[in-house]
Amino acid sequence: MSNIYWPVYKNLERGVLDLSYSIHIDDTQLAVYSSQISDLILRASAEIESISKELYKQNGGIKTERIKYDTDALVHLNDLWKLESKIVLISSTNCFQTNKELKPFIQDEASTIHGRLTYSWNNSYQNLKHDRANSLNFGSIKYLFDIMSALFILNLYYKSESILLYDDTNGLNFPISLGSDLFSIKLHKWVGHDGEFNFKKENDFDECLYYVHYTESTFEEVKAGSEKAQEKFKKLVEEHPKYIEYITTNLHNTYQGDNFAYDILGQDEHFKITIESHREYFEILRKANYEAIINKQDF
Repeated sequence: MSNIYWPVYKNLERGVLDLSYSIHIDDTQLAVYSSQISDLILRASAEIESISKELYKQNGGIKTERIKYDTDALVHLNDLWKLESKIVLISSTNCFQTNKELKPFIQDEASTIHGRLTYSWNNSYQNLKHDRANSLNFGSIKYLFDIMSALFILNLYYKSESILLYDDTNGLNFPISLGSDLFSIKLHKWVGHDGEFNFKKENDFDECLYYVHYTESTFEEVKAGSEKAQEKFKKLVEEHPKYIEYITTNLHNTYQGDNFAYDILGQDEHFKITIESHREYFEILRKANYEAIINKQDF
């Protein structure tokens, strides 16, 4: 399926970048407004309406007609992916705002139309759409960055690309801007998994638009390798003379410690058996491949 949205986003982004050469974009200029900025906001709004409804239909939305982009599509997508937590970083060298972090899907601005909280950029859009002559101040740089960051996020979810990193667990070679000349994202680096193969998350996981994980084939190899290593470890323990001596002189269910094999075999023997039984597993981990995946709150 061809992506009709990304080229339009890039065209809008060029408009913002061109603007940055006409206006020194810093904190003192965020309230600056113009017809040119209003036009960019309205065009970005039309894209958000379209792409959000498309994502809604592709990702389990139940309505088939009269879908509203804000109260239907974006609410559904936020429930799925925690859009309200996702952060976009302003990274253009021509932008000098103090606050580089944007969360465009937080509803933190009271609508001047109905009074309820809405997205800041949506309040701008509705005012420009319905009463532009009296709403010129809503066509400001601040609202432009809010709406462009929202559109950037939706485009990333629409593309839903995975990026092969090979052995790069820290994502050092990950293209953090993902094709944008205006923004970049937060990447959740690989932390690992627990003994049950549950993905380990840092506190900022929900803010990250991408995370690093094993490739699917590596994940299956790691799980199979771990199971094989555990079976071999158990076998080596049960064949060890210290284990045999213990179970012939003690009732196994009387053990009161936390690590039966370690306590019975001792540190050195336990270490040797662990290394021997996990040799192939460690080699699988050494050769593991990783990829960066769009964060759809799979964990």
